[in-house]
Amino acid sequence: MKYRLLRLVLFLGLCLSFVAQGQPAYDITDKQPAQLNGLEYGYSIRNESKKDIGSKGTFNRYEMTVYVTNKSGCTKLFFPRQTTFGLQNQDLLANFDCVNATGARLTSKTTTVRARPFLVPYSTSTKNAEGKEVISTVQVQAGHMLENGETVVNHIVVIVPQGEAPSIRVRVQTSETSIR
Repeated sequence: MKYRLLRLVLFLGLCLSFVAQGQPAYDITDKQPAQLNGLEYGYSIRNESKKDIGSKGTFNRYEMTVYVTNKSGCTKLFFPRQTTFGLQNQDLLANFDCVNATGARLTSKTTTVRARPFLVPYSTSTKNAEGKEVISTVQVQAGHMLENGETVVNHIVVIVPQGEAPSIRVRVQTSETSIR
């Protein structure tokens, strides 16, 4: 019985070590974006105001735009990759977390930036009712892409304690293929 439990614990530990894929995380500011593999991960503040939240006091409210810009000189392609849990989040470029956000008043603490779909034409031939061969072309999604110079954005509203600026951490997904 002791050995079964030990084997089970070792097996689960081994499985979890394969499942847990670490994402590199970087602390960024609105003036200091992160650069990794030709991609720039950053944010800008669109609007700042003070918000009174009843008995909790006054907080700073920030409307921000988070972005990922391809500055690599080539197009980045993200092909589907099989994971333990199937094909999930294939288009995810980065998670942006506001570490000191309160989440009050239905505001966010985190947001994501995703790449756009990459479609390729696929031609197939079939026979119609008269027996003639008909060639039809359909667009098939082959993955996701971020062209050179392209920027993808998302918007987020956060509330942080008064006197503090948003403290943003970006968690980067790192499996792309570059094409010149």
